[in-house]
Amino acid sequence: MHAGVNSLPSAAAGPDDRGGDSTRHRGADRWLDGALVTKALLVLNVGMFFVEVIRSTGEALGHASAVDALALGASYPLATLGEARWETLVTACFLHSGLAHIGFNMLALWQVGPLIERAVGAARMAPMYLFAGAFGNLVSVGYTSWHHGATFTVGASGAISGVIAAAMVVSLRVQGWRAPLTQALVRWLALIVVFGVFATRTGSNIDNAAHIGGALAGGAIAALWRRGTVYSERATAGVLTACLAVLAGCVGVVAYHDRTDPFAPLVLEARVETTNDALAAGNCRRAYAGLLAVERLRAGRVSSLRHRVQDACGMAGIQ
Repeated sequence: MHAGVNSLPSAAAGPDDRGGDSTRHRGADRWLDGALVTKALLVLNVGMFFVEVIRSTGEALGHASAVDALALGASYPLATLGEARWETLVTACFLHSGLAHIGFNMLALWQVGPLIERAVGAARMAPMYLFAGAFGNLVSVGYTSWHHGATFTVGASGAISGVIAAAMVVSLRVQGWRAPLTQALVRWLALIVVFGVFATRTGSNIDNAAHIGGALAGGAIAALWRRGTVYSERATAGVLTACLAVLAGCVGVVAYHDRTDPFAPLVLEARVETTNDALAAGNCRRAYAGLLAVERLRAGRVSSLRHRVQDACGMAGIQ
């Protein structure tokens, strides 16, 4: 059994804060006590980062190439929309672009995750995290597509923004607007957004759309939670199993595409280059496949590449 939406610590910064009930005098070595989902998320993210490091041979630590990132499930707007790669909205939440990226994200998750999880329970924490992360990536896909961009996205920051926003909403409902925790979480969210806007304007690759989308989703979900509701251990186990099944299913779909589609881990430019190389080598079968892979990302629009393939190989292989 876990508590309903009924309590949060009275301060915000981290494991040295003193709040009510089980959080009082909780030291750093026990900060994750009672936060099973947060522990699991930290392990999953760090584990996937090690996978990225292993794959990123010859690259800076953890800075996987576009091929490696997409093969592991990065969110690529052109593929999400053109090839219905919706599973990557979830898998991208467990990938990171470098040591600093995962370090800051995991520090934030370690700080705020236990606060909200101990207050509302694992059965609320897990689905909220997944949905906030996926929705943040969806907002990023929409924003990037609207601006005709084609950059792939990785990172847990959308989901973590959702956790922070959820904690803020719960604190607001329980302790009020003037509570130190509420004010601290508002400042934290504002800092994330302001930093993202500033970093983007200075040329840094910060996905502010994912941050905002994740925060909106996390806050909206928290606003719907009913105070005093208690999940049984059986219900909690069912919810956690369902969340794990969703994550495993998304990973499985990514693996399926990697196995069956040689163009799946390629961005648009790489698909075009591969098709041109096939034409130069006289490999019309691969050129046809490359052309179709390009046009899936371009929603089937006729391009100069199609004309080159037709001129070199005819139209028989073009569906």
